[in-house]
Amino acid sequence: MPVVIRRTEEGDYPAVRQLLTDRWTAPEIMLDNEMVDASRLPGYVAFDGTDLVGLVTLIKRDGEWEILTLDSINRWGGVGSQLLDAVVTEARSQSVPRLTVRTSNDNLDAFRFYQRRGFRFERIGQGVIDEEREQKPGIPLRGDYGIEIRDEILFARTL
Repeated sequence: MPVVIRRTEEGDYPAVRQLLTDRWTAPEIMLDNEMVDASRLPGYVAFDGTDLVGLVTLIKRDGEWEILTLDSINRWGGVGSQLLDAVVTEARSQSVPRLTVRTSNDNLDAFRFYQRRGFRFERIGQGVIDEEREQKPGIPLRGDYGIEIRDEILFARTL
């Protein structure tokens, strides 16, 4: 059975909240020194039968949409790309000129994923994660590949 990608609905809330807790330690994500409940944001879900296997959440602003979270349970299976494609299609249909996404300096897989899909490095926020860790102590000190997590990297894509 193929994976089904669709917009998030109210009934998805428990599964979305659980996925964000499993993948991010909590559905509340630090963004610009504020906690944002990603489980209540618009976005898309990916279901394989009744199993939630992917999620993308969005902050929709005038002039750009920001991807706050993008998760695929089975990495390298194409679900992340399908979720991103759904976001791009909707953004273009609403004449949104640009998408952005932030990631931590340790997430080299995300660097590759987004750049291969037309995103460009835009800026580095030195020490942003260090500052956020003071408000959200659950943010680990080390991440992927044993790299210290300190900085936030912004990628952007013009549509």
